[in-house]
Amino acid sequence: MENPLIMLQNITLAVRAKNILEKAGIRGYVQKTPRTNNRANCGYSVYVPDNTDKAEEILKNKGFVILGRAGRVKL
Repeated sequence: MENPLIMLQNITLAVRAKNILEKAGIRGYVQKTPRTNNRANCGYSVYVPDNTDKAEEILKNKGFVILGRAGRVKL
């Protein structure tokens, strides 16, 4: 199962990541990281519906600290 959310520490990093991915031709959307296991998360994520693995690799190469990956919660 693919996990299309790339979790980051804060909204500033998430917006920067989204902009970098757009320049690389990868569409992404910033959203608050969903709660997991009844624990609130303070971070933000970039939802990348396509090429998530490539997007994560690009961000790591740019020096981003990826907190993890998660599935998207459907509302």
